[in-house]
Amino acid sequence: MLTGLYIFVDDEFNDAIYRDPHPEDLEEGLWEAICETTLEVIEGDADLDGHKPFGELLIGWKHISRFGLTFVAAVTDDVRPQSLGRYLRDLSRRYLDEVDDAREPEREGVADVVVDVIPAWEDEDE
Repeated sequence: MLTGLYIFVDDEFNDAIYRDPHPEDLEEGLWEAICETTLEVIEGDADLDGHKPFGELLIGWKHISRFGLTFVAAVTDDVRPQSLGRYLRDLSRRYLDEVDDAREPEREGVADVVVDVIPAWEDEDE
């Protein structure tokens, strides 16, 4: 199950393109782990796509360096890493297909893009 989803431009954590839920509503330490992971990716200290455990959660990311975008999701540990990776890949493709300006999209429209992407693990449950 998805517990958090964020789309960042560069390291603008306080002005994320998309964030759900608000960082204050996350499990203690999760927001810091998400930001730290994003910085590692931006600085080249982590792969452009990947995942890592965080307690009973899994943090996954997909970075598109051409636009400086990082898509980050936190899911429960019953979600397979491959499913998380597929979800982030599908989300990033849909995002780039739908928005006019990847770095400065109309923020109200981003939620419509996000809701249209069905997480891979939901398809697996059927």
